Amino acid sequence: MKNFVTLLITGALAFSAQAQTVSPLWQDFVEAKRTGKTPVLPDFSYAGYHFSEKPIPDVLKTKKVFKVTDYGALPNDDKFDDAGIQAAINAAEKVVGGGVVFFSAGKYLIAPDEDKEKHIRISKSGIVLKGSGSGAGGTQIHQVNMRVNGRQIIFKPEDLKTSRLTAITKDAPRESFWVEVADASKLKVGQDVVVQHRSEEYTRWYFAPLDLKPQWTRLVGEDGGMQIKEIHSIEKIEGKKVKFKNPLHLDIKLVKSAPFELHTFASMEECGVEDILFTSNWENYPEDFVHHKNAIHDNAYMALGMEYAKNSWVRNCEFHHWNDGIFFRAGYGVSVLNIAFRGKKGHTSVHARTGYGVLIKNCSFNESQHHGAGTGYSAAGTVVTQCTQGVDQNIDIHSGQPYATLYDNIKGGIFSNLGGPEPGHPNHGKHLVLWNFEHASTKDFNYNFWDMTRRRNFTIAQPILVGFKANKKITFENAGILQQQGEEVLPESLFEAQLELRLTGKNSTAKK
Repeated sequence: MKNFVTLLITGALAFSAQAQTVSPLWQDFVEAKRTGKTPVLPDFSYAGYHFSEKPIPDVLKTKKVFKVTDYGALPNDDKFDDAGIQAAINAAEKVVGGGVVFFSAGKYLIAPDEDKEKHIRISKSGIVLKGSGSGAGGTQIHQVNMRVNGRQIIFKPEDLKTSRLTAITKDAPRESFWVEVADASKLKVGQDVVVQHRSEEYTRWYFAPLDLKPQWTRLVGEDGGMQIKEIHSIEKIEGKKVKFKNPLHLDIKLVKSAPFELHTFASMEECGVEDILFTSNWENYPEDFVHHKNAIHDNAYMALGMEYAKNSWVRNCEFHHWNDGIFFRAGYGVSVLNIAFRGKKGHTSVHARTGYGVLIKNCSFNESQHHGAGTGYSAAGTVVTQCTQGVDQNIDIHSGQPYATLYDNIKGGIFSNLGGPEPGHPNHGKHLVLWNFEHASTKDFNYNFWDMTRRRNFTIAQPILVGFKANKKITFENAGILQQQGEEVLPESLFEAQLELRLTGKNSTAKK
């Protein structure tokens, strides 16, 4: 299945206006939802804080406030504030339901040494770091010394122990909600579970008829295969049948070599970061950024990590002069909203690894990071929507076979030189959807989406491109679906239309 399509749209960065037409894939999705069939497109609407079904709360009205200045952190002096910030967090963690750790306006200094093992740690639910604004006159948190491979603010539960609950006993199609299990006695409504599986046998079935390279060693052998860790919430139990609230994003196909199982999901929830400007001394390092030059260039200054966080968020923040901005591991229903990256070019911006339903919306990546928003390592249902990227700025699909990822109504950027070690390829599994993507580059590109010869190219299984536009000559090989090239299609945002359809039943493209 080899497609070769040439797209040529003249003009620098001003894309010519095209008549908008409704996408056939959107019509297929609406009809499939009406009839209960499997749509071609994944349902990406189950992304974001509480699956975008409720707004992020005004925490100053609902939580107790802990001012960092009451615990020894004072802005606008030459003293480091790590201890005071941590003390305020510790106090907030002692309150049932957590609290707001509040930063008054001014500049706070962190990282008094280069010890990468040191950081500011949040380990319990309900903690929100809130500043006084990310603009002029607001709150600035500044990392002074480099701490190579050490993030400075980390949300991560203390207890990450998990256990096996039961095995799945029947195949289930993608985009469905029901699974059948061997024993439902350890399951309950409202419980979060992880669908887990790993085997070479399933991996070869999943990617067929595409070939797998022998260099992709993590996929082969007794312990090999794509790692599936898809998170779900149980909505209903009927005997041995279990209904999830959020849909499966890949087919469950039972194989002989290893079972599909349900495991517990350890997490923290209702955590947030908002209204803060984060800066670092990467600005003053005496070299310009070179991708993968060394550990300093890639990871000397790393800002924020959220691991195993559910129904949490980062919003209304700016990140200036960082090698690494925001990192998620096993995020479940997380929102990243209204974030801007500025300043000296660094490595990564926002990365969602594993997890389900991380929403990255209304963010500006520009050219301050090598990579725009990205995903990797079995993440499912990641949505990047209504964001801007710089000319020649790479998206980051960092191997480890993430699947069902949406880049939606994106202005700018390219998909070249995708990341990750070769043993962990392919870069992406099935159902990468590029919807109304405006490609902006300084040169022509040929994208071979399943390149079996070149190491530094990329491998994406049968991506779906709808409404792709470009300012240069762009050619494709081994794409899955290519529709309405050179047009801006309706709905303008697939994520917003799917969310509206799910929550209200309304089809935004239907004729009045």
